Amino acid sequence: MNSTKTITIYKKISIYGIPFLLILLSVFIIQTDIFNTNSYLLSFGVTFDLLFSIPFVYFLLVRKTKISNKSISIILSLNLLLASYFIPKENQFYLEFFKKWFLPILELLTILLLITNVKKTLKKVKKEETLNTNFFTLLKQTMQEFVPKKMVIPFATEIAVYYYGFINWKKKKLRENEFSYHKNSGIVSILIAFMLSGIIEIFVIHNLLMRWNTTFAWIVTGTSIYAIIQIYGIIRALPKRPILINDYGINLKYSFISEANINFKNIDSVEIYTNTIEKKGATKYFSPFGKLEGNNIKIELKKEITVSGFYGIKRK
Repeated sequence: MNSTKTITIYKKISIYGIPFLLILLSVFIIQTDIFNTNSYLLSFGVTFDLLFSIPFVYFLLVRKTKISNKSISIILSLNLLLASYFIPKENQFYLEFFKKWFLPILELLTILLLITNVKKTLKKVKKEETLNTNFFTLLKQTMQEFVPKKMVIPFATEIAVYYYGFINWKKKKLRENEFSYHKNSGIVSILIAFMLSGIIEIFVIHNLLMRWNTTFAWIVTGTSIYAIIQIYGIIRALPKRPILINDYGINLKYSFISEANINFKNIDSVEIYTNTIEKKGATKYFSPFGKLEGNNIKIELKKEITVSGFYGIKRK
């Protein structure tokens, strides 16, 4: 092991080890008799350490590293759970104060930060209209700056539903290297029919469930409305996110629920293909709707690729 690798390992141990030891120390103090005899003073000290001091120490440790500052939210969330579990109920005055006053402020700041970044993305889209850019792609890039990596696509998908569904009404003009995929497909009609039938069923099912359980009726109705909004957003995004062919390969898109990049070097062959695709075979549908969508082109690959699906679900 060379000296550089050794320094890197020791640095990682200190970055994660110091906060971990501080958390253990705080939990240990709560379990001691000293805490019981000085509960009023120590409950303030332990709560302050878990919710302020330790996250701040972690920030100082990661601020000049490649580790994202947004990981502080994970430390804070973990410490909040630990404080709620280990600090006795009768000594959670300061913890409840934090939850009541500071937590809503943090949530509000997060929402404002989100809105600000979305606005920046919208401006960026307008400025780069002449380039091969897209709102959803830019949004994912922007959100990487302040949202944990695993939450980027779910957050971006949620915003994209409302952006394509209710904000972006401008007709997309296809460039020479862009290609639509929805005009000759029957999936749009199927989704619209499904959405309209869902709207009608909401009222019928809601009235039936109200006779049995009011709370459950509203939960089902809310879920149904949410699903309809999702479908509407998917339909509206189909013409807004065309397939793109650039100098390096093909950027396949299906609304914002399926996306993959294929490098030209990875393509073995391309052919017209309208045969039925078997589930157990090596050939797979790119569209998440499968046989409902149909197929017309088959691309044979040298190596398998990863398709990013709805809310970031991956498939090979």
